[in-house]
Amino acid sequence: MKSNHLSFLILPLAALCVVACTQPKTAFVLHGYVPGAMDSTQVELRSENGNRNIRLSGYIVNGEFELSGKAPTPVYCRLSMNNHDAAERRGIQEENAVKYVEANIFVENGNLVFRTPHIDSLPQSFWRYDIRHENNYTLKGSASHDVYSRYRRKTMDLQHRLRCELFADRDEHRAPDSKVIAALRGELREATRAFIASQRNLPVNLHLAQTLELEPFTYTQAQLDDMLELFAGYQDTCIHLQRLREDYRAASAHVLGTPFAGGRVFSPKGDTLDLKNLAVPGRYTLVDFWASWCGPCRASFPHLRTVHNTYGGRLSLLSVSVDKADKDWRKAMEEEKLPWAQYCATGELSRALGKTYGITSIPTFLLIDPQGRIIFSGHDTNDLDVQLEKLYH
Repeated sequence: MKSNHLSFLILPLAALCVVACTQPKTAFVLHGYVPGAMDSTQVELRSENGNRNIRLSGYIVNGEFELSGKAPTPVYCRLSMNNHDAAERRGIQEENAVKYVEANIFVENGNLVFRTPHIDSLPQSFWRYDIRHENNYTLKGSASHDVYSRYRRKTMDLQHRLRCELFADRDEHRAPDSKVIAALRGELREATRAFIASQRNLPVNLHLAQTLELEPFTYTQAQLDDMLELFAGYQDTCIHLQRLREDYRAASAHVLGTPFAGGRVFSPKGDTLDLKNLAVPGRYTLVDFWASWCGPCRASFPHLRTVHNTYGGRLSLLSVSVDKADKDWRKAMEEEKLPWAQYCATGELSRALGKTYGITSIPTFLLIDPQGRIIFSGHDTNDLDVQLEKLYH
């Protein structure tokens, strides 16, 4: 399945509310100047990354807006604007007249001033987002935003090229190049790490640490240690920094080369088997976790058929359903008629997938080497292709 995500390391960092740990002022007032905006354009300020501290809304009148609130510590937010309701009330239906735009900013207590030359200068929302338009506004009064803006300018070209490649099928009517995507992600990861090491703004660095996310079993212990070392010099004991350290230490359970633990599954004949014993010694094994109700899982099967036809003589392919109802699994098997081995996870294995393999969504593909070690985990068939090409070409 093609992934539209730009993030790279799935650790349990969603609970990490990216905020600073310094003593703040008591409140903030955000003054906005947005020429060209229709009166009554709605403005919304929301903190991101699981942080629910800020949820504010208002309206633009005469090209200006004002929002006020409290940010106990600097926090990464999305400032969005849309005139859908205002245009509808005026009977305006032209597509270009309806605006959905956004800006990604760090908010902290104090007097903040947001300015843009024109509402059309701002990045459009949803699939039209273009990071290069983040250059078309300023936010004064937030030291953390000043630092984040420097990072964005340094990496803007990389981020833009990566997004273009990820969406090449939609925008350029061609298949995304998985090798290019992997290379760009690697470059961006290195640039982000270097920026974290170059400065000491904790809220920005915590936010950037989330963008360095990697899938379980695609990173080494040395990479985890390196990230922890970047934060070793901070004496601050705030909960968010503590959680970062705890999450990276917990990620050691899913480093590259961890022995495959197996798990109990049912065969179509009703036999109970251990996955560990189904991996063929001396051969690479690909385990596909899926379910009958998972649309992306079943959409990945044509690609897995190609993988099976291409590498079948050298690669063992096993599909493991996590369906709770045996009849749902069997019905889907009959519909799909997949030509490789099929199994269904026991309740015990299904409950253990998160802890044992770091699986939080499906499809998930695990690649196991001939020595029984996990050398890849992912959800994207493009990423899987990159790994297989490394092994067989």
